[in-house]
Amino acid sequence: MPNSTIFDRFREAADKYSKNVALGYKVEGSFKTISYKKLLSQINRCATGLRKMGVKEGAKVAIFSKNRTELVILDLALNKIGAVSVFIHTTFSPKIIKYILENSEAEYLAVGDLFSKYQEIEKQVSLRAVIAFNEINWKEGLVYFNDLLKQEEDDQPAADFNICTFVYTSGTTGNPKGVMLTNSNFLSNIDSAVKYVPYTSKDVFLSFLPISHVLERTGGYYAPLINGGAVYFAESVKTISDDIRKVRPTVLVSVPRIFEKTYDKIMDKVRSSSSLQQQLFYSSLNISRRHIKYEQEKKTFTPLLGLLYYLANKLVLKKIRSKLGGRLKFSISGGAALNPSIAKFFEAIGVKILEGYGLTETSPIIAVNPLDGYKFNTVGRIIEGVEVKIADDKEILVKGPNVMEGYYNNQAQTDETFDRDGWFLTGDLGYLDSDNYLTVIGRKKEMIVTSTGKNVNPVDLENALQESKYIHQVMVYGDNKKFISALIVPDFEELNNYATENNLEQVAFKLIKEEKIFNLYRKELDRQLKEFPENEKIGDFRLLEREFSEERDELTPTLKLRRKKILDNFLPN
Repeated sequence: MPNSTIFDRFREAADKYSKNVALGYKVEGSFKTISYKKLLSQINRCATGLRKMGVKEGAKVAIFSKNRTELVILDLALNKIGAVSVFIHTTFSPKIIKYILENSEAEYLAVGDLFSKYQEIEKQVSLRAVIAFNEINWKEGLVYFNDLLKQEEDDQPAADFNICTFVYTSGTTGNPKGVMLTNSNFLSNIDSAVKYVPYTSKDVFLSFLPISHVLERTGGYYAPLINGGAVYFAESVKTISDDIRKVRPTVLVSVPRIFEKTYDKIMDKVRSSSSLQQQLFYSSLNISRRHIKYEQEKKTFTPLLGLLYYLANKLVLKKIRSKLGGRLKFSISGGAALNPSIAKFFEAIGVKILEGYGLTETSPIIAVNPLDGYKFNTVGRIIEGVEVKIADDKEILVKGPNVMEGYYNNQAQTDETFDRDGWFLTGDLGYLDSDNYLTVIGRKKEMIVTSTGKNVNPVDLENALQESKYIHQVMVYGDNKKFISALIVPDFEELNNYATENNLEQVAFKLIKEEKIFNLYRKELDRQLKEFPENEKIGDFRLLEREFSEERDELTPTLKLRRKKILDNFLPN
């Protein structure tokens, strides 16, 4: 079948946009680029090298690396051969890496900067070969990736196969499960989604989410490259601000936490400015919101509003957007719920954030807000070809060409995930409106049931609480308890500012024990939750000395809370 694989579609784009920038990567502070023509050549050379190594159609090749050009070349070369790529999140522990290598029956492993993690388990796993992206002083038998590119270009046609990858879920409980995804899963998903969120050959993407996560794989890697766009890899999450200014992306794919941090930085700068500058900032936001409302209601702008918006944009809003590169057409947010107030703020400064929804098992997109018809408080409209049904208990059920084949080597879990009629059970709760827009109201397993029998959605409370400038992270809990409690990671920068103003010692572990600080947070909790019913108010809370982290298995790679692990780590029995 022509154009049936991701490689086929990339090759089409490479033929059509041969001179376009395909990838950008940072070297000593500056970005270098690779054209579509050169990238295609490197993929074909890599395919030859892999074939000579003995990699055949159906072979499982694990990839354990941060985002980099070598990862893309290897992945697309494997796709051409018909081998199965097995992406491993870089935050996984050696124990989980060993589990994935064994569960996936991987024959080969490609490793990037984190070679030491593999060395911890090398004697416990059996592999035919290890491919190193970096030059490493190690024992014989290591295959260097650069040597694969020294071969002649592979001229064989792409393999006619379907299952192309296993993506191991970063689930909040238990061992990760190997989601089997096909070429048609990805391609059907991309082709449907770009009807709502158009990608073009002129678009520039800054990639900073891990490609091992399916949101970035689909939205920030495959979709741009089969549409002729350019993908630049950020050096790290810490350099995003600098990288955005250098790359000047037109599209960003992100998770809510990145937008929240950006919002916090903007507001910190506003609060530290003069009263006149603050007044100008807030006036500009209000003018922009009026302007947007007129546009949405298709009303004619009055000359005065037009002039005020022009000035607000030139004097304030444009300068803020310049910090984000100045060319953003829109951003896509997924992986977790986005606070509507954050989305409305970015809309007012001129950056549309289009929230979407999906799971690893659905490749991932189920719904996304259309660029020309987005609705706040929803995760968007169900994309073409995908069916969604809401069960009696409000669980979201899905069918469509984007739904996985199942979990590899785990038939029992696969059977549990589909009902007798073939509907995929997402585990999320939600509802559809009359325009087929989906609203997600919580995770079925995460709903708190208090001892009084009240159901409480923790995500709603956490989103509201994180609007406080003094709260960096928060997790609420209270299953079978009389009241809701919270574990709070303070925003220590804001806390230090408060301490300075109130003559308190700025030592984190001492500061959070101060009565003044306790009272500050008590007031913040009450203020942020004043609109919530009494049974959802926070009865007790604890301030923590450190952040929730992926390294301690408290967060998934998309920054979802692993609630049980957090409770075990901070409140051991």
